[in-house]
Amino acid sequence: MHEQLAGYIAGPVNAEDLAMAPGGEWVLTSGMTGPTAPLGRLYAVSVADGACNEIFPYRATSALDTQRFLDQPALNPLKFRPHGIDVKLLPDGRTELYAVNHGGHESVEVFEIDLDAPRPSLKWIGAVRLPGNTAGNDVAAVDDGFVVSTTGDPEGRREVSVEQAIAGADTGGVLEWSPGRGWVTLPGTQINTANGVAVSADGQCLYIGGWNSRCLKKVRRGGASADPSTVNVSIMVDNLTWSASGRLLAAGTYGTSMQEFLDGHFGQNPRLGIPSRVIAVDPETLATEELIDYGPDTFGAATTALQVGREIWVGTARDQGLARFRFPSTTRC
Repeated sequence: MHEQLAGYIAGPVNAEDLAMAPGGEWVLTSGMTGPTAPLGRLYAVSVADGACNEIFPYRATSALDTQRFLDQPALNPLKFRPHGIDVKLLPDGRTELYAVNHGGHESVEVFEIDLDAPRPSLKWIGAVRLPGNTAGNDVAAVDDGFVVSTTGDPEGRREVSVEQAIAGADTGGVLEWSPGRGWVTLPGTQINTANGVAVSADGQCLYIGGWNSRCLKKVRRGGASADPSTVNVSIMVDNLTWSASGRLLAAGTYGTSMQEFLDGHFGQNPRLGIPSRVIAVDPETLATEELIDYGPDTFGAATTALQVGREIWVGTARDQGLARFRFPSTTRC
């Protein structure tokens, strides 16, 4: 058994991404479709006791916010295919959840979360379709909108192939959406296989995980110059989250290739076990520290890591539940 392993949490299936809800009582997870999950779901996991509740589609409601979003039909649960997620506490006290969706069309779905009841509930309030032929991966809330890491061309003028991605070509970047401006391509964010995305607390910097390229890229947002900087890392960087100390947590696999990963991910095995690591990244210097390293028998291939107290909860796109690891005793949270 892995020496840092604190246990497992049952319930979420294919929990590809995790986000802490305001107040710290609930961890929200996406639930990707897969061999044992024909329908996509969203879950809420209690920090206190690990109890898991499905919150979409179960008991979810809908009420389109026509002031922010175009007129559109309500989200069809039978077509929902979630990927990356994020959550934000709004100035008026409401909380919103953003979820990248591959079902039917590429979009970001927006939900209002009710955290006052004993069990969180969701209300779908709208969605924004991605432009051109772009496909989303991860999402991060910013200002009155969000940024999304994408593969593809926002103008729809050229196709991006898996072969190009494997060869190391820049296959996409980060787009930003707001109600007033719509979609904007952020300069300096182009990267091979953009995956996780995070925004600094002051909104000035973006961080992008390069999946096949095994790197992390930092870009200034909204300034006169993007001033990009990149550091190579030991993992195929998947999702990014913030730790309590202000460092980035990046999860991902190693010892495999993009093609091997995709073959396993799109195969019929409900569990994809690949050696995985969680690293902490200094947001200023991009210096990294390894926090967790586990083998394929411990848990599925890591796609996200979230600090929960003195633990790190790890999610995966192909396995049951979550894995809980203790922070190394010598590491600051």
